[in-house]
Amino acid sequence: MSENLVQTYSIYINAPAERVWEAITQSEHTRRWGYGGDVELDPRPGGVFKNLTTEEMKQMGMGDVAIEGSVIEIDPPHRLVVSWKASWYPDSEPTRVSWELTEYPSGLTRVVLTHDVTAAPQLAAEIAGGGDPQQGGGGWLWSLSGLKTLLETGASMDQRAT
Repeated sequence: MSENLVQTYSIYINAPAERVWEAITQSEHTRRWGYGGDVELDPRPGGVFKNLTTEEMKQMGMGDVAIEGSVIEIDPPHRLVVSWKASWYPDSEPTRVSWELTEYPSGLTRVVLTHDVTAAPQLAAEIAGGGDPQQGGGGWLWSLSGLKTLLETGASMDQRAT
């Protein structure tokens, strides 16, 4: 298989690590970036992790949960590692997503996201993105761009640019 099964994305966000952490782990923020939806996170190893679907996702035939898994490691606001199982592949094995946040003295935060899909290689192309984000084809590039946009401008990427 020629697809990259361990994909790493790195961006800088002009926000402190604590704000980035909150945007990743709290529903009031997660519904405004990426594909939206609330998040459920029990912040302890073994705790539940879920990304819930939006109304638009439900209209496309998805159930209540888009992604489910569990917390593997957690060190707020620096590191979060979760198992990640996509509901649209019900027979697949869980994959692993790692978030690493490094804040610099200026308040700028480097975000490194690594998604290991070795256990579910059919996800590789989807998480790499490159398709129409409005149809779910933006992958992590779309999601991380949305996170950066939200934290730096206060606006969602779903809002039309002027």
